[in-house]
Amino acid sequence: MRFAKASVMTGPRTMEVREFPLPELGVDDGLLKVEAAGVCGSDVKSFLGDLSPRILGHENVGTVEAIGRSARQRWGLREGDRVVLEEYLPCGHCDFCRSSEFRLCLDSDPSTNPAALRYGRTPLTVAPSLWGGFSDHLYLHPRTVAHRLPGDVSAVEASLALPISNGYEWVYREGRVRPGDVVVIFGPGQQGLGATIAAKAAGAGLVIVAGLARDKERLDVARAFGADHTLFADEEGVLAKIEELTHGELADIVVDTAAGDESTISLALDAVRKRGKVIVAAASMKPLRELDFFKINRRYLSVLGVRGHSYQAVEWAIGLIASGRHPLHLMCSLTVGIDQADQAILGTAGELPTPVIHASVVPA
Repeated sequence: MRFAKASVMTGPRTMEVREFPLPELGVDDGLLKVEAAGVCGSDVKSFLGDLSPRILGHENVGTVEAIGRSARQRWGLREGDRVVLEEYLPCGHCDFCRSSEFRLCLDSDPSTNPAALRYGRTPLTVAPSLWGGFSDHLYLHPRTVAHRLPGDVSAVEASLALPISNGYEWVYREGRVRPGDVVVIFGPGQQGLGATIAAKAAGAGLVIVAGLARDKERLDVARAFGADHTLFADEEGVLAKIEELTHGELADIVVDTAAGDESTISLALDAVRKRGKVIVAAASMKPLRELDFFKINRRYLSVLGVRGHSYQAVEWAIGLIASGRHPLHLMCSLTVGIDQADQAILGTAGELPTPVIHASVVPA
């Protein structure tokens, strides 16, 4: 019997390496040999929280090692193909799935359905346990959403596909940025940098990225990705600086990937022009009681809550990564083995001496 090696989150801030038997496959499923698994901010929340044991990691890249006959036909894949996986395992037949919004499918949304299946979130108690990418093998469920990956693309850079696709989804597909628009982005993390790339690719005339003083290295990367200006949001006068850079016109679109709390959303409402859009990608996960919602009515603003990505967005991100047009290696700041997956998460949380933008777990 063959076994998979995985790093298991056993409790808050606790991981241990375990082995799991590889599952017997049927005609509808498969097995992925993991090449790299990126670390997301949601992995940090899970690692610091009190969840049942599970294998984290949903930004997964790998090679199809085995695949059933029906799965081969349904996915259009075969053994040896390289793929990027989405975290969602949608049912495929609900209204959300049929309208291409499968990220909202209840069968793949743990926030509304405790029994939902999703890569990087499903507990060990659900057979065959191999639901996360911090492992050398990952189970390919029949409802897997897979994207082909060119053979010459770095697995570590390919693990950026989901955060980059989020930026594309929020700025372009939801925000509908147009050539010449002014886009202000709060937060130069993985998602904010993805939004920066997407805004410039869509033809935005001016892209301003704001972060904290401790984000200097990340803001430097934002400039490398095309940001026209970077600002320290924790300094006084940041709104006045936005007004100056836009000649008093303010932003067409403000994207909050930073905090989604009273401070950032209040600033976003002040930094956007009449009939502008505020895209709320970050969530404070608590009621916001100090917001002046009258500004929304008075200035005719659109405020959109967003999360996740569409199939189209991931395809776009993979194409961008494969093109080599951007120095994406600047985001890839930490690579560790399975036995150090906890360090990749702590680095993403900002708890290591060296700043980390995007970390990846790469099986030995």
